[in-house]
Amino acid sequence: MSNEYLINDREPQALYHFFEDISRIPRVSFNEKAVSQYLVDFAESRGLWCYRDEMYNVLIKKEGSGGCENLPPVLLEGHVDMVAAKTEDSGHNFDTDPIELVVEGSMLRANKTTLGADNGCAVAMMLTLLDKDDLVHPPLECLFTAQEETGLDGAKYFDLSKIDSRRVIGLDAGSEGVFRKGTTTKIQMTSALKAEREKAEGKIYDLIVEGLRGGDQGANIPKERICAVKMTSRALHHLNKEMDVRVISIEKLGKGIPEDCRTKICLTDGNEERMHEILKQQQDLIRREYADSDPDIRIHAIPCEAETENDLGMLTKPCSDNLINTIYLIPYGARNRKPCKLDEVKCSVIMKKIYTDPDAVRIFSVISTEEMILGNALDEEMRTFVTTLGWDVESVELDKGWDWEEVSPIRDVMVKSYVELYGKEPVVNISHGGNDCVILKHKIPEMDMVTTAATYEDYHTPNEHLYMDSFEKVYYLLERTLFNLT
Repeated sequence: MSNEYLINDREPQALYHFFEDISRIPRVSFNEKAVSQYLVDFAESRGLWCYRDEMYNVLIKKEGSGGCENLPPVLLEGHVDMVAAKTEDSGHNFDTDPIELVVEGSMLRANKTTLGADNGCAVAMMLTLLDKDDLVHPPLECLFTAQEETGLDGAKYFDLSKIDSRRVIGLDAGSEGVFRKGTTTKIQMTSALKAEREKAEGKIYDLIVEGLRGGDQGANIPKERICAVKMTSRALHHLNKEMDVRVISIEKLGKGIPEDCRTKICLTDGNEERMHEILKQQQDLIRREYADSDPDIRIHAIPCEAETENDLGMLTKPCSDNLINTIYLIPYGARNRKPCKLDEVKCSVIMKKIYTDPDAVRIFSVISTEEMILGNALDEEMRTFVTTLGWDVESVELDKGWDWEEVSPIRDVMVKSYVELYGKEPVVNISHGGNDCVILKHKIPEMDMVTTAATYEDYHTPNEHLYMDSFEKVYYLLERTLFNLT
């Protein structure tokens, strides 16, 4: 690793240097071998116990500090992989290129790509703690998982018999001053509309909706982030009020709230100039309606050659209209806000993916709910809605969350530590994101768990940015919490 670092004027300096080290290593999901080797080399060079499995999960253990060797151990946990997202004009290759870091005051971001603060911050914090010789702490176990972003796959595979701890601090859910005591349950539904097609007659366009902020469902639905697929159907709805526009294909395979969407359409009957006017009108209206949450939406249509799509054909008018109307009207966003905390949502739904196969158009939607009674009600509404409009519900999967405990000694110690350091009570609530602690809790129910994280926003998007003050505060919180556990 290079000895030249970008960030040298903040403390603890090692925290940022470890973050910069791993930012130089390509580490998107399924490409974690190199970063796992970095972790193994780190452990071996310091004489620490280390284990790496075939999926490149890494567990590092450190004995307790003097006089604390026989205390119950504590597990810290985070994941090494990151989401690959970049702007259209970025030439970044996530398989080979380091993340190019950019410092703007007290904020850290990347140049036109995801930053990897999710969950590189956890990796850097654990390495800093493991590297610190004068830290007072019980025995430490640090688990660095792979393939978290693909469905918690690394944690599912890891041999938990290697872990002795029954006290866990997760570092991938929450933010500075926000602790998570559990996670929501997800209800994932795939719905399909049978594709009825005919030969495309008219001019073909790429209808592009882009410039939205998107992001994680749990963090950004409370911020009223809108969905590019929904905005696509809105534009098509208004076009169809004056002309005949047919869908050929629609594609968005998003990680969270879709920030862009590309649709192949055929203008079979209507004026091209008027089509562009309507799209511009909708763009301007949406910008005004969502000026605080998504002010930069762009909607435009580009003429295109589409031999393959012509061979496939456009949807018949009844089928195309059904698709447009379904997406336009399907439930989306927050369903149950907390009256005392309007910035928190108890239940929400997003359309995460939409894609066109030769036989059908398919929607993948996700309900995130703190209480099953709320999730079941919304699930029933979704099923009734799509089946009434002639869609088939092909699959429904339940991704069970981590149920919170009324009494949690590890949580109490971390709350106490936060108050000691910062003079105020932290927020303690439920996470709407998935994280590896769900798997740990399911496999070892007696684990006492709490999670937090540095404050990084717009993760999973090229706008991801880390507030460095929060990074430092969470690190120092971990130091104090470990001290208070001795």
